[in-house]
Amino acid sequence: MTEEPCWHPDLLRRFVPTPYVFSKCDGPNRLFVESNDLEIALSVRQAAIVYRNRPGSLLCTLIRDMAGPVDCSEITIVSDGTLRVLYLGRGTILILDHERSELLGFIARNVKVQELVSSLIPALLDA
Repeated sequence: MTEEPCWHPDLLRRFVPTPYVFSKCDGPNRLFVESNDLEIALSVRQAAIVYRNRPGSLLCTLIRDMAGPVDCSEITIVSDGTLRVLYLGRGTILILDHERSELLGFIARNVKVQELVSSLIPALLDA
């Protein structure tokens, strides 16, 4: 008797492939960007906003969540030790881990890439 694997839906989007991987180096500063959205990956790499106030390396994993909730709310930033979290409504969350130099984000489908690179990521890094 063989058991068939039971595949459960990945509701938390933990296993979303991120085929778009880019890096950018500027002296000792290194930026690595992974995303499932080509426009997001290219824009974050090109924006050069990451190292304005913090030298070193940063790994950004940014997922465009097409199935997440869409609403327009104000930005909320919560900071606790090495973690800083930015919420935009219920569909967008960016988490910055200073200790591990990682930025993880789930971006709602209604958030424009220009808004992400010009206001959301800078607000999280500068807060």
